[in-house]
Amino acid sequence: MSRPHRLRPNLLLAAALLAGSLTTITVAQETDAAVAPTTKELLEIARRPGPSTVATLSEKDGIRNGPDYRGGTIHYPTTKDGSIAEGGPFPIMAISPGFNASEGSVRPWGRYLASHGIVTMTLGTNTPSDRPRSRGKALLDAIETVRAENTREGSPLQGRLAVDRTGVAGWSMGGGGAQHAAVMDASLRGVVAMVPWQPVYRFEHAVPVMILAGEKDNVASTRAHSRPHFDNPPDSTPKLLFEIRGGGHFLPGSPGNHRGEVGAWTLAWIKTFVEDDPAWRGVLELEPSTASIYELSLPGETSPVKDEAPAEETAAPGDRD
Repeated sequence: MSRPHRLRPNLLLAAALLAGSLTTITVAQETDAAVAPTTKELLEIARRPGPSTVATLSEKDGIRNGPDYRGGTIHYPTTKDGSIAEGGPFPIMAISPGFNASEGSVRPWGRYLASHGIVTMTLGTNTPSDRPRSRGKALLDAIETVRAENTREGSPLQGRLAVDRTGVAGWSMGGGGAQHAAVMDASLRGVVAMVPWQPVYRFEHAVPVMILAGEKDNVASTRAHSRPHFDNPPDSTPKLLFEIRGGGHFLPGSPGNHRGEVGAWTLAWIKTFVEDDPAWRGVLELEPSTASIYELSLPGETSPVKDEAPAEETAAPGDRD
């Protein structure tokens, strides 16, 4: 097999100031053009919260109250003075919690993704025991709520959203719900199913899907849940199975878990397929240091290579199951 190639970033990106030792991205004074980060630099960016501060909108601020979910929060990127961040239009994600879990369990993902320029709605379900298909409907309803902000008079997001670049994610039954949403709405650009729970269901769809699994998950095991979720979409569908070595069912509790690789690869998937930024595909071609299984299927692309970036010595805050 020939050695897999690594895609080089080909878009100009704004340099991000990060806590830690990320290499400074230089700017060519002659042209005032930003030098695009390398794949390894993008990976280090993704291990941490992004450069934007984050503000929120809820129903008391005037956002739509959708019938298929119960309460929600829109997280969006801002500058330090509270105004919406420059750039955009911004892509949209919606995230569902799992069985008997509240919206609060997925809010860390709303903050993390918004800090990286992804407008994200975290939601509650109509009942804590809603089944995965109901959670799929809730996710699609939440997407409509965020889209409505693009035209709502007085919304800070008015005219700033990429309403055709949407994706869904979820934890446990919420992950199963994200897969149901992809079956129900083929216009979605990407799915992230985190330790998804939904047995005995064939999710055959064309929406690029990332499955995050835990090697030690005794609630939604890889064999009974994540593996079928990965195998069932046709080979023409871009898909990824990333099983965390030693990970349990609560590994998605923070994007910073497992050396920040839970968040980093999730962000890379969303940036690649929902935002349509090809610079991030190179991260997906690396194999995470925490992976017990890493199977990447990108039609027309090569197999992943081992991530040669040194793992951080200190685990990110919240790095536990």
